[in-house]
Amino acid sequence: MTPEQFRRVEDLCHRLRDTPAEQRESALHEACPDDPEVRAAVVRILAHADPDQSLTDLRRKADRVLGGMASSDRTITMVHFSEPSPAPTQIGHYRIISKIGEGAMGAVYEARQEKPDRTVALKIMNARFASDRMRFRFEHEVEVLGRLQHPGIAQIFEAGTFDPGSGPQPFFAMELIKGKPLTAWAEQHELGTRQRLELMSKVCDAVEHAHQKGVIHRDLKPDNILVTEDGQPKILDFGVARATDSDIQTTTLQTDIGQLIGTIPYMSPEQAAGDPNELDTRSDVYALGVVAYELLAGRLPYDVRAKVIHEAVRVIQEDDPTPLSSVNRIFRGDVETIIAKALEKDKARRYRSASDLAGDMRRYLRDEPIEARPASTAYQLRKFAKRNKALVGGVAAVFVVLVAGIVATGTALARESVALAGETEQRRIAQAAEREQNRAREKAELAGQQERQRADELETVTKFQASMLSGIDPEQMGRGIIADQRRAIAEGLEKEGASADEIETALASF
Repeated sequence: MTPEQFRRVEDLCHRLRDTPAEQRESALHEACPDDPEVRAAVVRILAHADPDQSLTDLRRKADRVLGGMASSDRTITMVHFSEPSPAPTQIGHYRIISKIGEGAMGAVYEARQEKPDRTVALKIMNARFASDRMRFRFEHEVEVLGRLQHPGIAQIFEAGTFDPGSGPQPFFAMELIKGKPLTAWAEQHELGTRQRLELMSKVCDAVEHAHQKGVIHRDLKPDNILVTEDGQPKILDFGVARATDSDIQTTTLQTDIGQLIGTIPYMSPEQAAGDPNELDTRSDVYALGVVAYELLAGRLPYDVRAKVIHEAVRVIQEDDPTPLSSVNRIFRGDVETIIAKALEKDKARRYRSASDLAGDMRRYLRDEPIEARPASTAYQLRKFAKRNKALVGGVAAVFVVLVAGIVATGTALARESVALAGETEQRRIAQAAEREQNRAREKAELAGQQERQRADELETVTKFQASMLSGIDPEQMGRGIIADQRRAIAEGLEKEGASADEIETALASF
């Protein structure tokens, strides 16, 4: 925290200490909308302050209250109202050249080591905050850094103490990293998407090394990842790291439940909840996802910088991050899927390790299929229902009412349909019987017509025969028939070769 921020905290504490507690949050946000770090410090101090204490007492209270808050620059941090102490000029065989920066636990100086002759970064614990808790944390950082040997992690050279006259102060010397924060370096070199992913995969490699050594960083962010001119990322500030191996548990700071350690925009949901027992390596995977999102999109997945702490925590735990493709359509597909998996709120659905995250990034760069898959529609619906219980409950109630109404209406319609079906069947049977009767009647009428026609025909024939017979003379008709028969006999005998006499004889007997 800068001196200017210290002064703002002091001013706000003085102005708001008499404000009722229920109005303090809104008044603080109105007075300081642009600096959540200052607001966090004021809230923490005033929560432990008495309304009638003097400003001097308030400063003392701040020292005691905020002595347990720790993190790195621009995080939830300790606050002190006095000016920083003068920089030392010599510490052991290290000659101080200049101050690089100052954080929660102490200051970092550029120094020159005598033997071997080299330039180092010298981190000295601030005597003003030299509580047992902070000393343990500082010693823990030394212990952690001593375990890590990786090109992507700043190396520790030596640890010790020195006495400036006010008592022993711990210090350690480490590799001096001259570089720029990750995002700034990428912008300066105008890196494309593929180059940024390649750079991020190197960061994942370094984090994986720390995890393999049993160390969780817990405060990964661009400002803690410097990139040298040759493009090598270096992770700094393991001061809030948590060891997972039993051999250094004694030096691990045991964080109280409810105390936030880290930088809020980069915290995983379980880390924001304040329970250290829920943290594991997947919390760092989440932070890597936030860093990668910011590196690609130029913004954070959640806009929480201007929010009060409890609202920022709620957003991280409940709200979905802005889809990467909505920032730039170029990220649609595999890139968006990779980052979304790293940012899963349920740590069981995240990448299991930093190496798995790096593996998918490199598969994408090699144009190979990635292992991550987009979240299913059913999973997204479950998340929506969990986030919007009241809305979903109301919709469910309306749905139940609608279903009940539909069932009742359907039952009534079914009954009406049955009744209508019965009436329709009866009408159908009656119509069929009527049609059958009509067909029988038509058949009977046709048979009668045919019978009458045959009778008429018979009567006509009879009348004709009678008229024919009435004009015939039986005697003449008999003689005509005999003559015809004699002629036929004669013609037949003649054909057979009979003589005239034979023919005459035959006819005489006929």
